[in-house]
Amino acid sequence: MKQISIQSQIFEYPVIFEKDLSARLKELNKKNKLHILIDKSVWIFYKELFDINKYASLKVFDPVEDKKNISEIASYIEFLLNHKIHKDHKLLVIGGGLVQDIGSFTAHILFRGIDWIFIPTTLLAMADSCVGSKSGINVGKYKNQIGSFHPPVKIFIYLPFLDTLPQAEMINGVGEIIKHALIKGSEAFNFFNKNIDHLGKDKKITEEIIYKSLLIKKEIVEEDEFEKNIRKVLNYGHTFGHALEGYTRHKIPHGIGVLIGMDIANYISVKKEILSLVDFTKIHDLIIRYTKSYEVELKDYDNYMDFLLHDKKVIGNEVYAILSKGIGKIEIMKTKVDFQLKNYIKEYFIKFVN
Repeated sequence: MKQISIQSQIFEYPVIFEKDLSARLKELNKKNKLHILIDKSVWIFYKELFDINKYASLKVFDPVEDKKNISEIASYIEFLLNHKIHKDHKLLVIGGGLVQDIGSFTAHILFRGIDWIFIPTTLLAMADSCVGSKSGINVGKYKNQIGSFHPPVKIFIYLPFLDTLPQAEMINGVGEIIKHALIKGSEAFNFFNKNIDHLGKDKKITEEIIYKSLLIKKEIVEEDEFEKNIRKVLNYGHTFGHALEGYTRHKIPHGIGVLIGMDIANYISVKKEILSLVDFTKIHDLIIRYTKSYEVELKDYDNYMDFLLHDKKVIGNEVYAILSKGIGKIEIMKTKVDFQLKNYIKEYFIKFVN
C-alpha cells in the first residue's frame, strides 16, 4: 500500500492509497463521530458503501460552481449545528475539488477549526488538490476570492472511484498533472507524456502517475505551504485559466482552463523572448491533445481582461504571471495587465483557438 507523508507547518498528515474503502469507512466510524459531506454523483454510484444511520450526519452536495459560495457554507454549517456537531467530531469529505473546498473551508471556520478527513474521488483531486491544505470560495462571478489553509488529518485515495468518472473529468485532472510535470522538469515531463494516455485504463500506471504527481506537489508545498514564494509556481496556467473559466461561465472546466492557461502563459513567454518557439511547440502539442475537443470562442477581450484583473494575484494593474523559460524552468514575473498583454492574448486565441 503506497503512502506519502505531508509535513504541514500545522501538523503532519498521511496520504494513503486505500485498497478496501468499505473496511476503512467502518474503522473510521468506530473511532470518530463522523459528519459526511459527499458529492452527489459519488453518492448515486456508491451509496451502498454507507450506512446512513451510523453517522452523525450525511449531507449530499451537488458540486456545481455556482454553489461554491459563502451562502452554501453558511447553510451547511447550520445543517451541522442542527445535527449537534461538536468540536471533537470529524468532518469526512468525499468528492472532487469543489466539495473539498466547501468541506475544508467549513472545517476551518466552524468552532475556529475542526478536524476533517478527505477522500478525493476525481483525478484532479487525487493527483493535485488533496495535498496542500488550500481552499477557495467564489464571490459573485469571481473565482476563489476567499479561502483558507486548513489541512485534513488524513487523505485516502481509492482508485476504483475513477471507474465511474466521466472522460471529461479524467481530462480535467490531466491539466494539473501536466502542470506538475512542466514545473518539475524533463524527466517528469517525459514520464507523464509517455504514460498519461493509460490513465484510468491501467491501474498500476494510474497509481504511479498520481503518486508521482503528488510527490512533486509535496516538495513544493512543504517548502512554502502558505504561498509566500515558490508555491506560486503552482498557479502556472491558473491566472489565465481562471479568467477563461469566468468568461465562459464555467463551460470550460478547471483542468482545461489550466491547460489553455499554460499555453497562453507559454505564448506570452515566447513574445517576451524567454521561451523558444521549439519548446513552446513541444508543450503545445501535448496540451492540444486534451483541449482540442473543447470549443472556446473569445470575442470580448475587454470582458476577459476584467476577469483577469480580478484574479487574487493582481496587485494594482500588475499580475504575478507564471511564465516559462522551458520545461522545468518556471518563472514568476510581474506583468502589467495592459494593452500589450491583451494583444498577446488576442494573438494567441486567433492563432491557436478561435
